[in-house]
Amino acid sequence: MNHNLVEKLAGLASRVNNLGAYHTGETSRQLLEIEDNLAKLTLVAIRKDLNEEHESYQEALNGLNEALDYIGEADKNIAGIAEAIKFAVKAIDSVEKVLK
Repeated sequence: MNHNLVEKLAGLASRVNNLGAYHTGETSRQLLEIEDNLAKLTLVAIRKDLNEEHESYQEALNGLNEALDYIGEADKNIAGIAEAIKFAVKAIDSVEKVLK
């Protein structure tokens, strides 16, 4: 199993879920859809045997780290939600590439 990738995916899903709970309307819906996608990717990553040395794997970890770092700050700054969503979507895209 790809512990680092799985751990970061699950962590990002949890943080995005927390943000979704703090918001309403369209923002909440977007965040909860992202959380659902991250949870699904976590399950796929558990089952896959990935090469941790591969460039796309490292790019996925970098994308997840960026999103986690930013969303950690977004908890304190509601004005940063749109940017947090962008970082989360970017992380999802990079993880989907490595899981294909």
